[in-house]
Amino acid sequence: MKTRKYLALFIAAVLVVGVLLTGCSSSKQKNNAANNGSNTGNKSYDELVKKLPTLKYLTDDTTQAKIDAQVFQQMWKKNLGINVEIETVPFKTRLERMNKYDYQIVMAGWGPDYNDPMTFMDLWTSWSANNNSGWTNSEYDKLIKDAQNTNDNARRMDDFKKAEKLLLDQMPIGPVYYRYISYAVKPDVQGLVRRFVGGDVDFYWTSTKSGTLRYNLVQEPPQMDPQQTSDAVSMNVINAVMEGLMRYDKSGKVMPGIAESYTVSKDGLTYTFKLRDAKWSNGDPVTAQDFEYAWKRALDPKLGALYAYILYPIKNAEAYNTKKITDPNQVGVKALDAKTLQVTLERPTPYFPDLTAFATYMPLNQKFYETVKDKYGSEPDKMLYNGPWVIKSWTHQQKMVLEKNPNYWNKDAIKLNRIEFSMITDRNTELNMFLTGQLDVDQRVAGDQFDQVKKAGYDIKSFSDGSSWYFQFNTKDPILKNANIRKALTLAIDRNTYVKNILKDASKPATGYVPDIMWGNKDTFRKEAGDMLPSSDVKQARDLLIKGIKELGLDK
Repeated sequence: MKTRKYLALFIAAVLVVGVLLTGCSSSKQKNNAANNGSNTGNKSYDELVKKLPTLKYLTDDTTQAKIDAQVFQQMWKKNLGINVEIETVPFKTRLERMNKYDYQIVMAGWGPDYNDPMTFMDLWTSWSANNNSGWTNSEYDKLIKDAQNTNDNARRMDDFKKAEKLLLDQMPIGPVYYRYISYAVKPDVQGLVRRFVGGDVDFYWTSTKSGTLRYNLVQEPPQMDPQQTSDAVSMNVINAVMEGLMRYDKSGKVMPGIAESYTVSKDGLTYTFKLRDAKWSNGDPVTAQDFEYAWKRALDPKLGALYAYILYPIKNAEAYNTKKITDPNQVGVKALDAKTLQVTLERPTPYFPDLTAFATYMPLNQKFYETVKDKYGSEPDKMLYNGPWVIKSWTHQQKMVLEKNPNYWNKDAIKLNRIEFSMITDRNTELNMFLTGQLDVDQRVAGDQFDQVKKAGYDIKSFSDGSSWYFQFNTKDPILKNANIRKALTLAIDRNTYVKNILKDASKPATGYVPDIMWGNKDTFRKEAGDMLPSSDVKQARDLLIKGIKELGLDK
């Protein structure tokens, strides 16, 4: 019954997509598009385009992702006359295939780990483990290195502007939109914090009359090992059950976590953290050695942690992770005693305290880890917790239950006794569960759901999760190695139509890579750097497509 209902909803959504795209193209797009079919009316153009092989767009199995795939497929067909085949796989499989370069085109998103453009810009460096586009550029690398090695913020921002322009000139990614999430909560849910750093939700201050919160994660958390995780779903759970030296307050600024206090040397290179009395869920004390062990483990090249680079501000961290040195004791983190952690940096990093709130920086109990090893984080009893809650049960792909951690140092400040996570991928199912009292939060309201939620009497709130969403192209692919093909695919998409008529939320069309909420020098980076992308430019997209086809020799 659920399957049939889901199919009906999805088919209806796709039909709506077709209507919206037919009637709502921008005037510029209407002038450039000859018709809605695969032929453009230009015989020589059509003949050349036929020589381009069918491309493949990889997507996951959530309702919105499927709708997005249909939208982009239709826009590429209408505006370029090309065929794009959709491949739908589970979320975890999509991530795995991206890491193996087993894709051509995929919609991907990146959310900030801290409030500085660097969190976006260093993603596409040659040393980033999360750069699975296949694209590298020595000039880009140099600009990012230069930005890392100066305390002159104006100069840093200039380097970022140049790097972003270079990135979009070659376009291994094609920015589409900046995500603003709309959501609704039941009246008795108080203190739920939505944020744009790390995960997108924080339950630390949340309360309900029953002491239980029912919340939809959408997906199964793919990786609960803090040193190895790289996705927002897992981070939302990790932030609830773990705690680093620092954590974020309601406003998004760091506040003390396991560290009671810290001092910084005059040259900005040495941080000394003093730890409070804190315990693991098994009663063991949380020590400075737990942090030293965790950070060095994350940097161990044998582990292959995708986020190892977020530790690179630490002295010799990059050298150890990239095998330039082999002795982990040369890395600039040292437990001076059980409650004192000293960190020496490669260069002054003003946002270093913010980094210590990130998942990769969470502590690890070495003795416990060595009893479970690579199974760490795979089941509730294969993980130790030092945060506000513990994982009580986990039915994979279905449900996870958290319960208040009696050993958490600040347990009296925690109001929720229990958090019940669902893993519902279908947005319509989530909405129905919210409206029928099975969920306390509808964590993303979009499209036609706005009217249903408002009619039911609930207020809708919106926030920027700080993420930038873009087409990611596999530049190792025989076709997509061509920059002009990539540019054509990007410029053929009408971002305004997509955001206004498909997402139907507070999201904004992307005008560059770095999103509009990130701070620059004296204003947001986006305002200072200016717009770098039009909403769409079908004429230029077609010209670039033909140029790319010829450069690849497909016209022969």
